Amino acid sequence: MQPNLTIDISTLGDFPSAKLVKFKGDFDKAGYGENKESIDAAVKDSEEKYLVFDFSELKFINSEGIGYLIEVHTHLVQRGRKLVVFGLLDHVMDVFKTIGIENVIPIYTTLNDFIVANK
Repeated sequence: MQPNLTIDISTLGDFPSAKLVKFKGDFDKAGYGENKESIDAAVKDSEEKYLVFDFSELKFINSEGIGYLIEVHTHLVQRGRKLVVFGLLDHVMDVFKTIGIENVIPIYTTLNDFIVANK
């Protein structure tokens, strides 16, 4: 059986002040549960100024996923760091807009847009 959600964590060679977390699949209770330790480690163990979530292959996010994003955002802000996301598919962007999360967490269309805006 395929996992609901896979993640890949990497550094950005051309932008060393950011860590990239690429999501693929469904960010729901099952998907989050399968990856909680890895995601938490990326949030807590790295010192980069930006934690960048790549949602270009994220098919679905529910209220638990949104709640976790707010939790990550709060944790990072308390430490002088930032969470940003990019690559939202239209239906995921609709969820973000409906609940107003784009007013809390910066959203970029592409990774390059984020890099250009923050160099």
